Amino acid sequence: MQQCPYCHSPHVQLLRRSQQSQSKTKFTFSSCSPMSLATVGMQISKRLGINPFVGGFIGLAAGGMFLLYIQQQENLITLHYQCEQCQEHFDIQHTE
Repeated sequence: MQQCPYCHSPHVQLLRRSQQSQSKTKFTFSSCSPMSLATVGMQISKRLGINPFVGGFIGLAAGGMFLLYIQQQENLITLHYQCEQCQEHFDIQHTE
């Protein structure tokens, strides 16, 4: 049960629920795919005299973690409440 952050009353009403889409972020970072970062890692490791498979693996792992981070940020849910006691409006955000 939510509580009003202004008067701390437990009597709050959910007005609406909205979901923020971050499809723009996916488009902006589309060049940072795991395979493209693996290729960059292989090229850098060749220049440093390290085995290219090591650099490719590191790039692939970094790209995969970055991709998971972007997908996690994609589903941002905002719940809009109004307190029945003081009539103040407040929002609570969480990821789904």
